[in-house]
Amino acid sequence: MVAETKQAKKSSFVLKKSMNRCSLLVITIALCALETYAMRKQGVAVRGQLVCGSSPSNHTRVRIVDIDTGPDPDDTLDEKFTDENGRFELNGSTRELTDIDPVLYIWHDCLDGLTPCQRKITLTIPKKFIHNGDPKPEQWVDIGILNLQGAFESEGRECIH
Repeated sequence: MVAETKQAKKSSFVLKKSMNRCSLLVITIALCALETYAMRKQGVAVRGQLVCGSSPSNHTRVRIVDIDTGPDPDDTLDEKFTDENGRFELNGSTRELTDIDPVLYIWHDCLDGLTPCQRKITLTIPKKFIHNGDPKPEQWVDIGILNLQGAFESEGRECIH
């Protein structure tokens, strides 16, 4: 009788332990599914042409980035160099819980002489141009022809990018 009681208690313990593991697995799967659903795909698409005076600004680095605050690092959505005519097209996306904060970075040496490092321009992309990963024609930001000779309010210098 005592052996049967011990065996019953042991079986009950094993069953409870198994059920706890199963419950934990179900909860983990549910949380993963919720996070995947909540983290919606968002992106931006930007095109344009860069010039330095009357010459194309070819081989100029351009990058679209989602600026994040807190411990979450910024997300590079796309990065390229302008072609021989100074033209570029960038399109990229990420998954975020809240709206992304996209910017366009441009690094260049237009009228820079021997000054070390590169001029860096930051252009904020309006939220109305955020797409769900597949931009429609009206969701492309077209900056047109941008002459890099001028001084920009959001300009700085950067040696490492």
